[in-house]
Amino acid sequence: MKNIALPEDFPSESTMLAVLKKTIEKSWKTDLDIEDIEIWLKNFTGNYYDLAVERRLALWLLCNFTYYNIEEVNHMCRILFKNLLHKLMVDNDLSTEEEAEACIRNTSFTSIGKASESGGFILYHFRQESKLDLERFIFPTNMLETKSDAIVCVDDVMMSGGTAERFFHNNTEALTAKKIYYAALITTEQAVETLEKLGITVVYCAKLDERSKAFSENSLAFYKFPEVKVYAKELAKGYGTMIEPKKPLGHKDGEYCFGMFYNIPNNSLPIFWSDKNNWNPIFLRKEKYQNAKQAKREYSFFI
Repeated sequence: MKNIALPEDFPSESTMLAVLKKTIEKSWKTDLDIEDIEIWLKNFTGNYYDLAVERRLALWLLCNFTYYNIEEVNHMCRILFKNLLHKLMVDNDLSTEEEAEACIRNTSFTSIGKASESGGFILYHFRQESKLDLERFIFPTNMLETKSDAIVCVDDVMMSGGTAERFFHNNTEALTAKKIYYAALITTEQAVETLEKLGITVVYCAKLDERSKAFSENSLAFYKFPEVKVYAKELAKGYGTMIEPKKPLGHKDGEYCFGMFYNIPNNSLPIFWSDKNNWNPIFLRKEKYQNAKQAKREYSFFI
């Protein structure tokens, strides 16, 4: 255990707990409470620094977590559709409402990935908020058969672009036959560059850069306390290694601090979402099970 001193003006534990209480009530709008935070804080046992220091560092990271509740996700869907409509009008040199409506009628919308994944879930919210009719939506397997000239693939989060890249590599025939747009609520500069190299136009609601990474050089989370960043990273990585050794700072070292009301992306810090090795997450991530062997269901309740 290292002995370190936090800056004199670094918030106290009680101050951050008070801030989080208001954040939960006014912004996150979840059923979390201070007791849940206390249970999460008990994960930190003084392995790296004095216990009181670890708790304050953990609370600071939690104070910088962005949680998108259902109202905010729906709002982002509306913004995403407006951004998409603007892009369609620019690309097709449209200037009237009638031309825009005709363009939408010649556009199909779908999700990427497998059935029941988050892309399909967010497509439901996107359809409601964009007020598009059901006939505009198709299954991913029907991309080539649709008569529409343009196809919009809707997703919630695209961080590295790897999943989308694999999806489009498996649908190369559709890529050459149709104009493809990828619409994501949240993406990154890297992901946009990855898909644009494939000739895919990316539309988004928010694009994250290095400032959104918790421990990057330009991290917004530590702009006021840059000297604290190295301690917080050691804390997150140390406990992250205990619970998610292959991705202690998140998938591909994401270092992100955000999540949606329905799930947390694995690019975010595992100390928030993992439940491995008896870790109590503050936001449990619902993992994907690729096959029946991975899924461990509990039947005793019904017997």
